[in-house]
Amino acid sequence: MKKFETYDVWLSAFIKLLYQSPELHLMNNRVTFVFPLSEELFKIVTDYNCNIDVPIADYVSTVKTLRGQMLSMRNQSR
Repeated sequence: MKKFETYDVWLSAFIKLLYQSPELHLMNNRVTFVFPLSEELFKIVTDYNCNIDVPIADYVSTVKTLRGQMLSMRNQSR
């Protein structure tokens, strides 16, 4: 299965909010967010780039959750 990988926590939070949770992978002390490729994913990335409206409190909460997971994963590797 092909995958979409990004270091962007903001985009990843948007995708998580509207689509699905990412897998987190640690590479060279950097965490990547990995999603399966699909047409729906492409639409959501386009929506992100078009600045569509989303519930802001939910989005901010999702960013905080992913950031916490990312920092925790980084700290465990040290």
